Amino acid sequence: MPAHRKCFVLRGPPHKTAAQEREITRDLGSVLRVGAGETPPAHVRRLLGQSFDAVCLDLHDGFEADVLGQCHGLIRGGGALVLRMPPTGVVPPCPLLAVLPYTAKDTGTRCWNRLERCLEGHEAVAPPEPLPPPATLSEGTDEQRRVVGQLTSLFSDPAPSTAVLLADRGRGKSAALGMAIRAVLEDPARHVVVTAPNHDAAAEVFRFAAQETGTRLRFADPSAVVRDTKPQDVIVVDEAAQLPVALLRELVSRHPRAYFAFATTTHGYEGTGRGFVLRFLDWLVKQPRPVSHLSLHEPIRWGSGDPLERLVFQILALDAEPSCPPPLTTPLPQPCILDRDELARNETLLRSLFGLLVHAHYRTTPGDLQRLVDAPNMAVHAIVADNHVVAATLVAREGGLDKATCESVASGKRRIRGHALADTLMTHAARPGAGELSIVRSVRIATHPDLRLHGLARTLVHHVHASYHPDLFGTVFGATPDLLAFRRAVGYELARVGASLGLRTGEPAAVMLHPISPAAVELVAALRQDLARDFPIQLDLLRADGDLGFDPRLASALVEQLPNPVDLDANELQIRIQRYLSGPQTLQGAAYAITRMVEQHKEGLRALPPKEQALVHCRVLDRKSWDDVATQGGYPNVRAAMRALRPALRKLLLPDP
Repeated sequence: MPAHRKCFVLRGPPHKTAAQEREITRDLGSVLRVGAGETPPAHVRRLLGQSFDAVCLDLHDGFEADVLGQCHGLIRGGGALVLRMPPTGVVPPCPLLAVLPYTAKDTGTRCWNRLERCLEGHEAVAPPEPLPPPATLSEGTDEQRRVVGQLTSLFSDPAPSTAVLLADRGRGKSAALGMAIRAVLEDPARHVVVTAPNHDAAAEVFRFAAQETGTRLRFADPSAVVRDTKPQDVIVVDEAAQLPVALLRELVSRHPRAYFAFATTTHGYEGTGRGFVLRFLDWLVKQPRPVSHLSLHEPIRWGSGDPLERLVFQILALDAEPSCPPPLTTPLPQPCILDRDELARNETLLRSLFGLLVHAHYRTTPGDLQRLVDAPNMAVHAIVADNHVVAATLVAREGGLDKATCESVASGKRRIRGHALADTLMTHAARPGAGELSIVRSVRIATHPDLRLHGLARTLVHHVHASYHPDLFGTVFGATPDLLAFRRAVGYELARVGASLGLRTGEPAAVMLHPISPAAVELVAALRQDLARDFPIQLDLLRADGDLGFDPRLASALVEQLPNPVDLDANELQIRIQRYLSGPQTLQGAAYAITRMVEQHKEGLRALPPKEQALVHCRVLDRKSWDDVATQGGYPNVRAAMRALRPALRKLLLPDP
């Protein structure tokens, strides 16, 4: 059996804890050090799937909930998490939560205090001597072998079927897939395609398949599998929740005769597992093909009942679930703004709130737990019944920036955190003045699944509107017809559509605004005019770039209620071109102006070098996909073609005198 893992805490000044850590880990074969000039916290996510004897996490400069969760998953059985922390009672600032105009001193300490409370109940004293190397892992569990047998049997059914394998991290999902593939390939007539967000994410599958990739076992990019018209025998999708739901659906639809296996992580610190369940599995079970649900509970990378896993789940509330709602006959209380000190002390209330957000939103991560209790610009509005949250919305106060900051952001010279809506209006919509307005943004909104369609979300939105007096209310979300209709029903107008389809949703981002002040009313009217002019071209580009086409219902919902576009005069066209060429705005954000100006400069276009001429013609005039543009223009990849477009347009539209 794999051994349990431990957590050790080293306290004192940074130089002391660094020396202690190197002493106790000196005999270990592989140690990952995060922070303090070693591996940057932002890079830990790239290491998921690897394993180490120990991970040492420096917390002297602050605590990031997402990084703690990621580090936990990297430690093999018998290993250790070593936390380097300041002396007891010293709370480091959290600069990650400090958004303008706030500083690190304004951030809350509730999440840090939660960490300290959880550590108090855990044996976390540093060992007096070096840690011994972990023992070698076992080859598997009886549960895993049963799942391998079930997968193998399903792949041999007379009619094509689908298996869905869900489990927490460390349970051996990828290994089970690989062993099932090995059994399938004993039949020399069968072929298997493995796909995942990237090749590295499927490395464990191939390792346990114990066979080199070749004609009968190969890795393929998910979009390539969608485009492949040849019949497939078996298609295995690992880390499926990290792929767009629309792509997963299309995989199944395009290969009706293939056997499928989808595997993904639940209760994951990546914040994607719930979206897979909510958006894809609900669709999958309605399809004619049979679906088998498989799961793994017993860990394989570490021992069952692992104290480190239990500790991290407790700190980050990774296993939080929505509470049982009261009977519908019971009148629900009116919404309120939650006291975050009380929220941090009340574990039942906190877990019901976070469980609700995790259940409703595929993007919810442990970092959201930290933000909702400590971020100085955020507040939680909720409907609470019997100490349980049954509906909630998380809002952020944004904007109110000085003119110089706004101009710097709009020109691409500066980036700011925590002002997502203000930032997209300043950069992508090229409206620097938007950042000067005070904004209240809806970050998340969720209703208990058993209480939907009872007006709770609408009640929360009205409560938010009555609680603040900004220039502008707004929200940014993955566009669906239902969400667009909901926001329109509570007074919001569509003002912008994102330039690309979301990586995990397959949906474009929608910006919807509810203006209050005269300046905001004027801004929204101008943005909607821009959208009315640009969207037909944007839609062509979205369709070209999407492997899956574009939902006609969504296209109709996006153009609903848009004003009749008013043409731009020559002076305004030139202003728009200057904005695009000198700033970070995307092509789609100025699509109409750029297309008009390129059409007016066709003679100059023929004078450009052939490579740049092909680039501009293919993307702007023919509206071809970036893949086609890169190929026809002779660029090594899509990224290179995208980087080359703005300079080529600058050469065409602003020639040297």
